[in-house]
Amino acid sequence: MTKPVIIIELNEFNVDLLLQATKQFSLPAIAKVLNFNRTQYKTNDRYNSGFLEPWVQWVSIHAGNPSQAHQIKHLGDVPDLRFEQCWETLSHHGISSGIWGVMNGARNHAKEVHFFLPDPWTFSERAHPNALNYLLDLPRYVSKNYQNLSKAKLFFKAIKLIYFILTSKVSGKIFKKTFCLLKDLHKHHKQHFVYISYFDYISTLLFAQYKQKYQPRCSILFLNSLAHLQHHHWTKGALTVTDEIRYGLETLDQLLAYLFKLFPQDAFIVHNGLSQMNTNHEKPWVLYRQKDPQKFLQALQLPFTSVEQHMTHDGHVFFASTQQCQQAFEILKEAKINDKALFHVEKNAHDEHKLFYMLKFTDKLASNATFTVNHKEFTFFEHFDAIVTRTGRHIQMGTILSDTVRFPDQINNHDFNRYLFNYFKPDAFPIMDEFEIFNDELESEFA
Repeated sequence: MTKPVIIIELNEFNVDLLLQATKQFSLPAIAKVLNFNRTQYKTNDRYNSGFLEPWVQWVSIHAGNPSQAHQIKHLGDVPDLRFEQCWETLSHHGISSGIWGVMNGARNHAKEVHFFLPDPWTFSERAHPNALNYLLDLPRYVSKNYQNLSKAKLFFKAIKLIYFILTSKVSGKIFKKTFCLLKDLHKHHKQHFVYISYFDYISTLLFAQYKQKYQPRCSILFLNSLAHLQHHHWTKGALTVTDEIRYGLETLDQLLAYLFKLFPQDAFIVHNGLSQMNTNHEKPWVLYRQKDPQKFLQALQLPFTSVEQHMTHDGHVFFASTQQCQQAFEILKEAKINDKALFHVEKNAHDEHKLFYMLKFTDKLASNATFTVNHKEFTFFEHFDAIVTRTGRHIQMGTILSDTVRFPDQINNHDFNRYLFNYFKPDAFPIMDEFEIFNDELESEFA
């Protein structure tokens, strides 16, 4: 009987940064992971393709197909996915799983998926079992509306979340960490990375509770705090561990140590989907975000029915008719700032009433900057905020660290499932001599 497997999707981590951190600071659990067998993987998606994003690459990994095949490009597009995800395939073969926080994923009623918590931005997907929606609803509401929050809605969703926590078996640990959060917020001047590390901490505690309850043979835990830290706080060069990054890594080390202690008989895989490189040496790239998407679209006099804001600078907007959607497409596509396009706009291939739009402009702007839409001029910072000057950007390479499940030295990221499935069902998913064949085939690609 094979060991149960815990897969930690530690989004976008940079291996060299982690190695440097373990040299400078006491991070024994991270050091343990870095001593696992290491596999390099890659995607053929280029930086300017629009596909080199985590919400695309994790779909490639989960569905076992490159983006050119699955064509899922944005958060929230997973209902359009035409391929099985790994937990669905495992379910068909009688292998149980528990999926926690995966990016751009859907349970799709797979019977052997005993618990499933989607990311907050996959708005079409509810959690399973239903009680997990008490945990999901507050972060989902905040993620969609964090620039324009309703106190009443926050209160009622917070009450449900508190009830969920109080009835959990880890409520004591959660409230102890919440007390530490208040101290850390004061120390770090209420910066977002403290909240994000706290969210990963609480998420891990609750994931572990559900794993203990349901005992799935394959579990996936998605953690995003390190990706945020690299994007926002990697400010002093590629191998310099800033105070903010150290804070996040110390929290991560505690989480890994907790999982190792709680599940000593499990096999562990830690991988990143894709990695980041430091951008301190590059031209500043500023991330802007809409303050209130509804008010913005109303100011443009677009007759939308609803809007879903995504993680950063993009979102989906819906219309009552194909004609209204087409008109909005043309208006947003022609928006200009400093004689450059303000938005990248796309029609949805499966829904004629759905439009994707993303802020395309990333240059620094003066406080009185304006933009034009449909021959009308608007003040930029009335509708948008500058969130961050990016310190890390996505690259094609990624890493798998595994203590038990065998992977070759180099693979494409969408081939991850080959080796996971082979571990659980070698007769149904034979690898044969492909370890050697794959290495030979990929030598030229990685050269």
